[in-house]
Amino acid sequence: MLSSLSSNTEVNLNKVLLEIVKGVVCKVAFGKNYREQPLKGLSLDVMLDEIMDVFNGSLGDSFPWLGQIIDQFSGFNGKLEKCFSNFDAYIEAIIDEHENHAIEEIRDDDKDFVHTILELSSKANASDQYRLTKQDMKALVMDVLTGGIYTTVVTLVWAMSEIARSGRVMQKLQNEIRNCTGRIEKVKEVDITKMRYLKMVVKETLRLHTPAPLLIPHETLSHCQIGGYDVFPRTTVLINGWGIGRDPSTWGENAGEFYPERFENVEVDYGGGNFEMIPFGGGRRSCPATNTAPATVELVIANLLYWFDWEVINNESLNMEEEGSLVARKKFPLGLVPTKHI
Repeated sequence: MLSSLSSNTEVNLNKVLLEIVKGVVCKVAFGKNYREQPLKGLSLDVMLDEIMDVFNGSLGDSFPWLGQIIDQFSGFNGKLEKCFSNFDAYIEAIIDEHENHAIEEIRDDDKDFVHTILELSSKANASDQYRLTKQDMKALVMDVLTGGIYTTVVTLVWAMSEIARSGRVMQKLQNEIRNCTGRIEKVKEVDITKMRYLKMVVKETLRLHTPAPLLIPHETLSHCQIGGYDVFPRTTVLINGWGIGRDPSTWGENAGEFYPERFENVEVDYGGGNFEMIPFGGGRRSCPATNTAPATVELVIANLLYWFDWEVINNESLNMEEEGSLVARKKFPLGLVPTKHI
């Protein structure tokens, strides 16, 4: 990633960050970065964009009694089928590639996520109902690709946007990163542990720009009362994580501002134990990437700011408009100009 950047040349950080996150997630989960497609057809980048569009729902979702008719005539059903047919073939190619190598011949240290679920599906369990089917495995791989890549990229884009808008934050963050490391080839994971302000910046990004603003839809299992209102079983519940993170009663009058220093004296984390901010949800249904996603974000930001100084093109103000519903991404791509730091 670092070697692909050129000084004084505008960079579309959306593309750069997508490539690095895709490489990291695929390497960890599937054993290789899949820069080369596992099969001919659409690229993973294009498919992820299409999937997020259909995940946002359709007009038929607003009128369930006419949903099928509306979605059929609007072309949404056809788009949905084509989108997931392409993605299904992509996932199947990944699983088939792993199946073609005998699991017994692979060392435990070299086994990845797909090897693990293949092993689970082949073991004779006490009851066959716990054995993973091919569809189960595909669903798990799909979760990794859609949940692990897209939301991390969105968070990185928002973080770099906020840092680029604030010269004060960028300078303070760069001073910390460069002072903690000295002269090195690249910032490593062990270096991040010493960077307190960097962790505040990532926390503030997740507070202000919760990747999934309404989290994932939940459903009540039993009757309960909230604020005097009855909530009955099988009620769909949407939790406004975006609003919770910007609540002035919790965060003060500057709740809408990007101010990482607020976490110097506030012991609030994003792991689900503190409900003042819940970018990953909480409880048993919280996001499994609570640790890995922030670690990836911290490492990428640290390297980008260690090697380069960043400027907005022609010193213009960045457009921070959001779009999307399931995932709140930046509406316009982030274009910045890097200058190599000597």
